[in-house]
Amino acid sequence: MRWNEPAPGEHEAGDRSWEVVSAAFEERLPAQRRRDWRPFVLAAAIAAVIAAALSPPGHAVFGSLRDAVRGERNARPALFSLPSPHSRLLVNSAEGAWVIQSDGSKRLLDGYREASWSPHGLYLAAIHGDELRALEPNGDVHWSIGRPGLAGPTWSNEGTGDERVAYLAGSTLRVIGGDGRGDRLLARNVAHVVPAWRRGAHVLAYVDGAGRVVVRDADTGAVQWRSVAQQPPQALEWSGDGHYLLARGPSSITVFGDRGKQRLTPLGPGAAPVADAAFMPSSSALAFVQRAPGRSILWFYSQLRPEGTAARRVFAGAGTFDRVAWSPEGRWLVLSWPSADQWLFIRSASVRKVIPVSGIEDAFGPAAIPAGWCCP
Repeated sequence: MRWNEPAPGEHEAGDRSWEVVSAAFEERLPAQRRRDWRPFVLAAAIAAVIAAALSPPGHAVFGSLRDAVRGERNARPALFSLPSPHSRLLVNSAEGAWVIQSDGSKRLLDGYREASWSPHGLYLAAIHGDELRALEPNGDVHWSIGRPGLAGPTWSNEGTGDERVAYLAGSTLRVIGGDGRGDRLLARNVAHVVPAWRRGAHVLAYVDGAGRVVVRDADTGAVQWRSVAQQPPQALEWSGDGHYLLARGPSSITVFGDRGKQRLTPLGPGAAPVADAAFMPSSSALAFVQRAPGRSILWFYSQLRPEGTAARRVFAGAGTFDRVAWSPEGRWLVLSWPSADQWLFIRSASVRKVIPVSGIEDAFGPAAIPAGWCCP
């Protein structure tokens, strides 16, 4: 099936009306209707409400206005364990990178920033001062290289032992072998956006200085395709099967397929700001976060299709959400809620269970965000 451009399926901004404190509900949004954000923004200005959208028959999860502002009630005071067994969660914070084991034990890699996992979670790629380092989760460094203006290290994910690490150095994009050898320049005049590896191949997507998405073979340097001018992306991610590339703009989501010729844009013009988006592992299903004045919403696309993409409300709350990440098997999401100083562990997009955890800043330091849930 080929995608049309632009695809129908504009994403409605919110409901026509909201009570001050209301039960959440699951809704399907007609793809052909243009979303009107004005009632949604008005409702957010009137009251701060928290709600979770559960699959039928479902039930509401909400509290008083005071509880909505502060976050979920009955939250755990600390992260005692991860709900996904035999997994590990990587957290970047102002203090450094944290590695959290499934039993809740954690280790701080002091002074490291922008850490990311290798394919099987054996190593991290992270920045320390002016050095890019490959290290084990216990802090043992295997190799390092110094460069000015380092940012966005990311490990290729084919997991065959022939990995690469891509990173930004100033306005250039460079690639180095997973063993620390063969560092070389891949592209100049690159935007400050973390590059993304296509699964199972040494193929890299990045954003050039003109705001276009570029997909290039990292070994040969050959450009496979470029996008046309669009809203400059702020983040890139390949789907687990490598068929689709997600480009998230300030208030847009664009999904590319078929060497960039097919394009799906499920959010219409004038959509609310998009804070984060992530493919479900081994799927093209997509979770994303939008913000309106005074509140945020986590949405889920179970299918992305041109003839009628429908979004499901997963969770809504007062204040700001800033990150969503999937567990390795795709059964859980973790939603970062910094204005409430909470993380929410949500059992599937149908919200079969919510585990709220408070005290995130005390546990991990300021600006703590989940950076990757790894490796069962």
